[in-house]
Amino acid sequence: MSTLTALSAPGRSSWSGLLQLSLVAIPVKAYAAVRTAAATPFHQLHAACGQRIRYDKRCPRHGPVDLTAIVRGYQYAPDQYVVVETEELDRLRPAKDKALVLEQFVAVQDVDPVFFAGRSLFLLPDGAAARHPFGVVAAAMRQAGKAALGHVVLSEQRQLVLVRPVGRVLALDVLHYPAQVRSAATWEAELPDGAAVGEELRLARQLLDAAGGPLDWSRFRDTRAAELAALVAAKVAERPPPAP
Repeated sequence: MSTLTALSAPGRSSWSGLLQLSLVAIPVKAYAAVRTAAATPFHQLHAACGQRIRYDKRCPRHGPVDLTAIVRGYQYAPDQYVVVETEELDRLRPAKDKALVLEQFVAVQDVDPVFFAGRSLFLLPDGAAARHPFGVVAAAMRQAGKAALGHVVLSEQRQLVLVRPVGRVLALDVLHYPAQVRSAATWEAELPDGAAVGEELRLARQLLDAAGGPLDWSRFRDTRAAELAALVAAKVAERPPPAP
C-alpha cells in the first residue's frame, strides 16, 4: 500500500476546499495532524459535603439572570459598555470561502517557529482526479525546498497559514499574524555582550556532542494521563498512591 493510499482515509476530514495556485485549483481535504489530548476531568466540589459547585449568572443589581437575558458588551471606557448584537458580529465574519490561496513561496527556514500557532493539518487530494495535480505541486515544492504563505477560512476566522511539503503530502500550519509576534531583540538588548572565549566554546560543544545522537522520538512521552489514571484508581480502591 502506498503512503498516499495509507493516509487517504485517516477518519473524518476537518476541512475541505480548493488548493489554489495561480490559475490551478485542486480539490483537497484536511485532516488534523495532532491528536487532541482529553482535558483532565476534574470538577470543583464543596469540601464540606462533596457536592459539585454550581455557577450561576448573577447581576449585582438584580440577582440571578437567565441566559436569554444576557447580551455581549464591549467596554470602551471605565464602567461604560456598548452592546454588540450577534447579527452584527456575524457580518464581520469572513465569508465561508472554500479556497486555500497560496500567495507567496518562501524557504521553509525563513519562517521562525515562534510564528506557529499550534494547529496543524495534513492536506490530501480530494478524489482520484485531484491526485496527479496534487502530487505535481507537492513534488515541486519538495524539490525546491519551498513552503507557501497564504490565507484560508478555518473555524469562521481568516487565518494566516503556511503550507509545506511533508513527504508526499502537504502540511498546513496556522500562523500568528506578524503583529502578534514579539521580537526577541527586546530581551536581547538586556543581555551582556560578553563574547565567549575559545576554551569555553570548546567545553560547551563537548556537552552538546555528548547529548547528541540520532533523533529518537520514543524517548519523549507524555505520561500525565497514565499517572493520573493510576492515582485515581488507587484512591477509588483506597490504596496508597503509586510512586511517581
